[in-house]
Amino acid sequence: MLKKKTHIGFIILALASAMLIISPAQAVDFAISGQINRAAMYADDGDTAKWFFVDNDNSSTRFRFTGSNDFDYDLSVGIVWEVEMQSNPSNEMNMDLTGDTSDVTFNERKMEFYVGSPWGKALLGQGDMASNGTSEVDLSGTDLAAYSSVGDVGGGFEFQKDGVGTGISVGGSRSNFDGLSRKDRVRYDTPKFWGFYGSGSVGNSSIWDAVLRYAGDFGWAKFAAAGGWSDYGTSSTTNDNIFSSSASMLFDFGLNLTASYAYRKQDNKDPYNIFGKVGYKFLEKHAASIQYSRTENLSAKDDKGDTFGLGYVFTPWKSVEFYGTYYLYMLDRDKGSDPDDINVFMAGGRVKF
Repeated sequence: MLKKKTHIGFIILALASAMLIISPAQAVDFAISGQINRAAMYADDGDTAKWFFVDNDNSSTRFRFTGSNDFDYDLSVGIVWEVEMQSNPSNEMNMDLTGDTSDVTFNERKMEFYVGSPWGKALLGQGDMASNGTSEVDLSGTDLAAYSSVGDVGGGFEFQKDGVGTGISVGGSRSNFDGLSRKDRVRYDTPKFWGFYGSGSVGNSSIWDAVLRYAGDFGWAKFAAAGGWSDYGTSSTTNDNIFSSSASMLFDFGLNLTASYAYRKQDNKDPYNIFGKVGYKFLEKHAASIQYSRTENLSAKDDKGDTFGLGYVFTPWKSVEFYGTYYLYMLDRDKGSDPDDINVFMAGGRVKF
């Protein structure tokens, strides 16, 4: 009952805030947007096979309030308040579940304001650190189905050996090491120069990062890339730094190539990840891809988490997408015999509003 009251109170507060922002006395324009992303998922770990009905964590169900306006001196000011609301996240499913994971709750994603100017953009509050997304540049059009963060679909499943759990999950044996995610921080983005721009941010516990990005259209192809360095500061006693990078090229006839490399300094294991994807966009509304990735040294020194993936996305209308995903998760252990492979299929849809 307390959770329900909390949710109702949150909604009332949000609506009241919306009324205040869009009232004529305020200078910032206001909009509400979001998405619903639901899917059916089938998993087989070599011992047990089950169906699950999930929220696709590749691009979770969420809603947001945004507002912005231009002011004197070429300044613009805006806000972003984004909340995630997932029922059965696809990265948390496991074979021991007998029903839904838990009560649905609101999770903070972004709560920030920003000031834009000819000299760049400053952001303050809960939001993307500069390095968030540096391992995930992807022009394939299939990132909704499958991308470099392969644990977002089946990360909770545990590897089995002769029907006995190994204690190692998909998510515990592979990662794309994508920077510092979303934090309470201050961030600055430079203006763009010939397609390039830099970013830097600082957060609590002395965490910081710095990133360089590029995006360009050559007519015959589009190209985007990012690379960054992240420092955990005093927030972790086991992790030191992350280097994360990715690049993607989309040719005008539909072929696209995507790659990512990242590593993390961690307790002398220094795990790293390599990722590659080949995709094709065709008939305007279709996109398909095949991908492979390997994470080494994460679950244990010299362990190798290999992932093979297929993705397909159909976009019949701008705000509606249907998709299908297949992942084969493999674990090559340095010590002991290798566990059974895990197979995961997922199909669903995302509707934006």
